[in-house]
Amino acid sequence: MSPDSMHVVVAFVQPFLLEEVVDALRLVRNFPGMSVSEVRGFGRRCAHAPLRGEATEVEPFEERARIEICCRESELKPILDTLWRSAHTGNAGDGKIFVLPLQRAIHIRTREEGSEALVCGYPAEDPHG
Repeated sequence: MSPDSMHVVVAFVQPFLLEEVVDALRLVRNFPGMSVSEVRGFGRRCAHAPLRGEATEVEPFEERARIEICCRESELKPILDTLWRSAHTGNAGDGKIFVLPLQRAIHIRTREEGSEALVCGYPAEDPHG
């Protein structure tokens, strides 16, 4: 991948871990920002027709937090490592992380394109001094 490659990271995590995940991601150097949505869904544990004796009236959908991050290649590994470390409990239902190629990005205010559109238009201040 070229250094200018861009990616979309989509993670589904347990809602009770969202604050911890956000706090950890904000410490990643040059973190580009994120969007968070409350979603419902189910994974392969519920992705089958009800088995004999299994309750059919049970709601298969589980609450999750969906995190979307658009980033440059140089930021990808630290973001993935941080997501995994902060969202991992070791229990079923921890979630999933998907990485997709991002073909084009356009900053609406400045019309910057490509990886420049993912970078803040003003110098980041170090909140830690």
